[in-house]
Amino acid sequence: MESWGGISSAEMRAVDENAEWLGVDRILLMENAGSSVARTVYQWLGGLAEKKIVVICGTGNNGGDGFVAARHMAGLGARVTVILLGDQSKIRTPEAKKNFEIIMKMRGTIEFKNVKSLEDLEDVRRDIMEAEAIIDAIFGTGIKGEIREPWRSAINLINSARGLKVAVDIPSGVNPDTGEVKDIAVDANLTVTFHRPKLGLPAAGDYCGEVVVAPIGIPPEAELIMGPGDARLALNMMRDKLEVVLLDDVSEDVVEILKMFNLTYRFGGDAKGRIAYLGTKTDLVDSCRDASTIISLNLLDEKIHMATIIDWKEAENKIGLRIDQSSGKICDELTKKASDLNKVIYIYGGKTDFLSNGSRCKLSWIDRPLNEVGLNALIGLSITFTAYRVDPFRALSAAGYLAGHVAEHGLSSLLNEVNRLKS
Repeated sequence: MESWGGISSAEMRAVDENAEWLGVDRILLMENAGSSVARTVYQWLGGLAEKKIVVICGTGNNGGDGFVAARHMAGLGARVTVILLGDQSKIRTPEAKKNFEIIMKMRGTIEFKNVKSLEDLEDVRRDIMEAEAIIDAIFGTGIKGEIREPWRSAINLINSARGLKVAVDIPSGVNPDTGEVKDIAVDANLTVTFHRPKLGLPAAGDYCGEVVVAPIGIPPEAELIMGPGDARLALNMMRDKLEVVLLDDVSEDVVEILKMFNLTYRFGGDAKGRIAYLGTKTDLVDSCRDASTIISLNLLDEKIHMATIIDWKEAENKIGLRIDQSSGKICDELTKKASDLNKVIYIYGGKTDFLSNGSRCKLSWIDRPLNEVGLNALIGLSITFTAYRVDPFRALSAAGYLAGHVAEHGLSSLLNEVNRLKS
């Protein structure tokens, strides 16, 4: 996450999943998103009574937000037409399907039209051209590849209409992370984005119009906690693996995890270009300076990049932290120390684990303090994710969540959870 508050689409998906894990259902987030769009359009138009509104929806969650917005605007007196671009049997998520089913029952206040081809698009041309507001809920952050027909012509039609053009989360056709437009995008007057502005919004300012950031009920803890969203994100980031050099003894659990993930490892030897597990053997640090990543169980003052997993005794001695300080105070001091030393630092052993890379801080308080198998899983998974070239901060965030899962359910449950997150 950037300092100005922007968030990537992948990070946003992780936050959504963490929010659900904390008990905030995705359908509630969709409800809040759609109602925010409806309220914003109401304010911009000075009311909605008898206003002609067209909501153009895709088959993903952006479309689901549009279905909710359509329902709320109908409740505010608007004459609403919902246009679904694509096959309704391909609406992808349970929450989007649920909200689609609702609007299909609103036959007295919402007119529904389905566009699957260019020929179908001609049947809705007049609706779009005469609308006082057109809501773009086609792609959102789900844009992938080139825009095909009839979606491409639908975007052209939206851009040629006279009504207020409102983009849901980000204008369709804009890359949410870079702001790049490869072909065509909705030229919005207003963009209602959710939770935080998407990273690509500043670069796509000409397409976004005025940007409204709408909170949708995601608890701040969804960003702070090491949750399943972080683990899924790390699993999706895994690339070609590096060899692991173990310079210190490890438990059988750690070895089992390395084998579980098909990693090549050896005890001792040249660490150049490899993942070096230093453990507590700080006297061997010089032998692994050319390693791709160093993972240590002691905090070294030398300013070499490494991931460090330490207990509270080490945190007190080396950083001056106290376990009875507030979480905010611990995060602030840990983040400063991680920045000063250019290290990713993970603290375990109390009721809450803390992790910082010098700019961000993550916490985990579920199934803490970790038991022995949980701690072994934390070490083994930290090695594993970094061996698959995942950024150390994201690697340890994922390891922190999965370690808690292993602590509660046992090491035998790890692969099932990993496979669930990969699906």
